[in-house]
Amino acid sequence: MKETVSERPGQRFHNLVALLERMFAHKDGVTVASSLRLPDKDTGRLREHDVVIIRRTHHGPNLTAIECRDQGRKVGVPQIEAFAKKCEKTGIHHGIVVAANGFTNTARTKAEALNLTCMELAEAESFEWIGTVTIIGQFYNFTAIEAHVRVVENGLKVANPSTVYTADGLPYNGEGIQSLIVDKLTTEARNPTVRQTLTGHIVAPMEGFYIIDALSQRFQVKDITFTYALEIEVTERPITLHYYAGESAALEIASGQISFATGQSTLAFVKSKDGVMGYVVSTGGLSHRVKIGDLPERRLG
Repeated sequence: MKETVSERPGQRFHNLVALLERMFAHKDGVTVASSLRLPDKDTGRLREHDVVIIRRTHHGPNLTAIECRDQGRKVGVPQIEAFAKKCEKTGIHHGIVVAANGFTNTARTKAEALNLTCMELAEAESFEWIGTVTIIGQFYNFTAIEAHVRVVENGLKVANPSTVYTADGLPYNGEGIQSLIVDKLTTEARNPTVRQTLTGHIVAPMEGFYIIDALSQRFQVKDITFTYALEIEVTERPITLHYYAGESAALEIASGQISFATGQSTLAFVKSKDGVMGYVVSTGGLSHRVKIGDLPERRLG
């Protein structure tokens, strides 16, 4: 059986570390790359880093590499030395090793000597500050959108095909119409508790828009009627708890991931000495809610 990416040992741990770092990298000029390959200074061969944090500065990019270790034993000196050498040969400015099962004492000493940071990401059974939490996500999938354009009558007949243009003279491709349709839905329709399919139409005034037809005739647009079919998928998942701790940071993280047909969302609440912060990384999910114990659901912005 062919191995897939999701089946690789430690891949889930790797993905979680990358997602957490992506959540924390909310400052301008900071991006997080997962599985980035960089050339070896000696051989030119590409060598892979699990996660790379890229900070843009006036001196150029500053690179921090993260090595994810989800092995059944503690990380030892050989793994620390090998990672330090790889960082040196691939132009990494700082290295971090994240371990699921901790480090030996000698490995920590070696990491300090080599200017590497040791972090531990371990599952937790409970946190007093959050209790039982469920994340609920919604995914909006438009299976069909059709447009009917009405023009200002001027005695001429529109010849097909025709193209709609914005007031700036650019071809109109329907940008923003999906958000407009969702905004026009009732609160009840927008927030279903089970999966459902909605059909309907909206009439959108298009002031300044015009069309040019196959005969190069120009017509002002009155409005466009958009007829749509919309599937709303609702998924509920429990939250998991983790400690993310190192020499200078100790975080308690409650996170959950929701997968949709064509997207996914990861939400996390992070507690540190500065309080509790919420983060969302999403592709395709337009609405996220959280349910804590028996309290009413709360929508996340």
